[in-house]
Amino acid sequence: MAQFRKLLLALDLSPESEVLIHRVLQMCQDDLDSLNVVHVIKQGMHDGSTVNSDLGGNSQAQRIVDHTMIRLREILHRNGLNIPAEKIFLARGEPAFEIKKLAREIDADLVIVGSHYKRNDFLRLPGTTTNCVMQGISSDVIAVKI
Repeated sequence: MAQFRKLLLALDLSPESEVLIHRVLQMCQDDLDSLNVVHVIKQGMHDGSTVNSDLGGNSQAQRIVDHTMIRLREILHRNGLNIPAEKIFLARGEPAFEIKKLAREIDADLVIVGSHYKRNDFLRLPGTTTNCVMQGISSDVIAVKI
């Protein structure tokens, strides 16, 4: 994958996230220094605010952010990914929107997302978030079936 300068891995912190990380380690072993990671805390539609913005003194919201960052770093470390803090991003809002927004902001060449599918879906189409990420993004996207 040497033709990509900047990779963005989107994790949802589900149990399947570990499967996605293992696949990324297999595919991108030589490109891990260009890997960025994002997790989006779902806050509802059209909430495009970033987690790093002022939480308005809301201690509950700050606890959620802190706990989520701890979980994200734990899953990365547990799976052998030592990503520098400046390459780990938290956002809140609608996941597909925030992933595409961050991909533009950091000028990502490739976005890697996990694709959940329903067990009884014989076509095994990409999940809603994956499908929305693929629509209207200028970066290349790899959807990994998990």
